[in-house]
Amino acid sequence: MNTNKLGRLLLHATKVKTEPYQSPQVLWNALGIGKAQYYRDKKALEKIGFFYAYSRQQNRFVIQEEPYLPVYDLSMTEMLALTLAVRQLSAAGDFVLTYDALEAIKKLIANAQGEQRELLNTCLNETVLREGFGCQRDILEALTRAVRDNRQVTIAYTRPSDGTAKTHTLNPYQIYFKRRALYLDAHSPKAGKALVFRVNRITEVQPRPIRFTRRPEYNFAQRHQHAFSVFVGDEVQRVRVRFAKRIAPFIREACWHHSQRLTEEQDGSLLFQVEVSEPREVGWWVLQWGAEAEVLEPDSLRQELRQTAEQLMGVYAG
Repeated sequence: MNTNKLGRLLLHATKVKTEPYQSPQVLWNALGIGKAQYYRDKKALEKIGFFYAYSRQQNRFVIQEEPYLPVYDLSMTEMLALTLAVRQLSAAGDFVLTYDALEAIKKLIANAQGEQRELLNTCLNETVLREGFGCQRDILEALTRAVRDNRQVTIAYTRPSDGTAKTHTLNPYQIYFKRRALYLDAHSPKAGKALVFRVNRITEVQPRPIRFTRRPEYNFAQRHQHAFSVFVGDEVQRVRVRFAKRIAPFIREACWHHSQRLTEEQDGSLLFQVEVSEPREVGWWVLQWGAEAEVLEPDSLRQELRQTAEQLMGVYAG
């Protein structure tokens, strides 16, 4: 089995498991494959023991069978390395794989003995969850149960701007990793729409006796496809940036967003274009390149960065 196919099958299985509330067509579009390839890959997964089906009644994928692999002779240092590797995996931006990796680490820790289990638990709780993601394990586990059981919760959420805590009653849909942090996608009955909450800012979770039904229009992949980083929105805007010749090679060598288009200029500079839901996130990213990156559009973002530049001149004037 070649590497590309193996990676595609792994992504296929993890998306079915971590994002079950989507249709087969949405899934094969998210995987970047056609209908025929989707069903060939589904057959390939069945050959290795991973069976699932789409339930029209529940509007979700249901895993029917998943193979379990025995683990032999892992040393303590190997276990610690695996636990710490979860933090690095999230830093790389792969929140789908990180989700399963955390679950696997929890199972391995559960089979450890005595002081070893205590040490590994401390490593997971403090080094990975608290220091790496800034959240408490009991908060994460309460949210995970609520997502799994479709149970409504009330949370206490601290706003970073003023440090005050506000109560929200939510229908939690999805926990995910982005930019080295954990986030919760949840529908707010009061606001009448889906909102994003950073998990480390949640200080309390109270399960409610109400079980909810997910709104049929909600789809995690579609909702986040135009996010440049974390923020999502209903509208998509075009952002164009000109990078100077010296910086252009650094932009070419990475995929910063799936919608990006690169245009070479005669003077060696590079035009970078993306379609995103929150242009300011692109602006914040552009600032790291200093005066060798210029936002061309939208004009609102260009003016905002101009004001930022003026404020920086005031900061450094003395």
